Amino acid sequence: MQIIIGQEAADALSGNYTVLELETFINDGAVVKAFCVVNAVPVMQLMELENQKALHSKFVEEYYNGNYQYCIDAVEHLRGKFAGEVDSFYDEILSRIL
Repeated sequence: MQIIIGQEAADALSGNYTVLELETFINDGAVVKAFCVVNAVPVMQLMELENQKALHSKFVEEYYNGNYQYCIDAVEHLRGKFAGEVDSFYDEILSRIL
């Protein structure tokens, strides 16, 4: 997984790569979003990719909404997806929740 910063960079890469939002933070008073670029998705997961991306987006949304039980439940379905590249992110969010 490669980390990129900013919506503009994410938009530029999203046409050719799987780009997932990770977190939003404040940098020098500006709201900045961090994204990751998933390097490889196993062929067996390609048919599920759009559903996995939607579940990941909902995971991030519910984390910011404070719906932590949703996040805990969703991680069971997300772990191992995206070739496991995003698992460390899920683990970090769960450690914050718990």
